[in-house]
Amino acid sequence: MAPDPLAAVVHVLGARHSGAEALCADLAHSLPRYTVLNASPEWLDAAPPRALPVSGRHCWLLCGLDLECPAPEQHWQQAEDAALRAQLARAGLVFRMVYGMTPQQRLAQALQAIDAVAPCEATALHRASAASQRLRPMCEQCSDPDCERRLFSALGR
Repeated sequence: MAPDPLAAVVHVLGARHSGAEALCADLAHSLPRYTVLNASPEWLDAAPPRALPVSGRHCWLLCGLDLECPAPEQHWQQAEDAALRAQLARAGLVFRMVYGMTPQQRLAQALQAIDAVAPCEATALHRASAASQRLRPMCEQCSDPDCERRLFSALGR
């Protein structure tokens, strides 16, 4: 089967214990027409690949460090995260952060990020409605974490 010219390539990056591997598997299952790559091993071994994609529908995702990490490995995790961020910045790539305490939350955030770059039927299901993005009268006192996440995610767009 020939590659779909409208399909995107999703590059997932993440430090150890960031959930990058699980997110790759979940994205590959949810977006069978898209190419999902766990770019972390290649990028952590050395510098990023020399031939970075400059055209087409490419989406770069970086997994946040909100998942539990064993204390002895936290230093390495933070160093890897800093290295990945520095390499993305040096390469001039725009990337989206993916957070969430459960695989479902991370997948939903990733699909929403991909939808902004390479929309398809599967990602459109995770598109925030205009009504959910409006500021509500009691926003300052609500303290709803999902609401705050939506609000701050919308600011990054």
